[in-house]
Amino acid sequence: MAVSQEVGQRLRDRIYDAIRDLVERGKLQPGQRLTETHLAARFGVSRTPVREALFQLAREGLLEPLERGYGFSEMPMPALLARLDVKSILDPVVVVNVVESASSKEIAHISALADEARRLLLCEPSSFVSASAVHGLQKHLATVCTNQVLARCFSAAEDDFLAARPLLLRAERNRLMTADYLEALAQHLTTRDAASAEAQTRTHIASLAESCRMQL
Repeated sequence: MAVSQEVGQRLRDRIYDAIRDLVERGKLQPGQRLTETHLAARFGVSRTPVREALFQLAREGLLEPLERGYGFSEMPMPALLARLDVKSILDPVVVVNVVESASSKEIAHISALADEARRLLLCEPSSFVSASAVHGLQKHLATVCTNQVLARCFSAAEDDFLAARPLLLRAERNRLMTADYLEALAQHLTTRDAASAEAQTRTHIASLAESCRMQL
């Protein structure tokens, strides 16, 4: 790869990460518009890497193409339910893999991430902040999963869920259910109880889906 191409890719990745960070921290609100010109000036780069980053984020469903630029819009409930259907397939299998293959050190780290996410779910008023913590936990599960094909699919699905989770966690019922699930998951990971971890994960996602259907 030519040097100029490498530099362009690094710039695109930097801008991509920066915009995603804005969403994860709740700094990008529904209705707010992003333009290539504004972002290029903000980051001191040309419009090309900005355009590439925005296009990738739109492909992942995090941003929505508008007449002029891109925006972050709330995900419709049917689209959220479709993503939960995918998670109901992938998440339980990943959890089993992690329980059976992760080292004791990795299990301890995952449990700590689960505890922190649970604390935020119970105490932090912003659904964006708690959603970011849960997202971080999920992405770490992907790095620990030893089935690399499964891990890539799971990570991609989790990235696609990034825009959906703040909406999902806006309801107090869903926040409490997720907090209870994370507490149980940490316990099952520590005791290496793969069957219970799998069942708990399936039940949790099914409960979230039912809660969402009640809002339709």
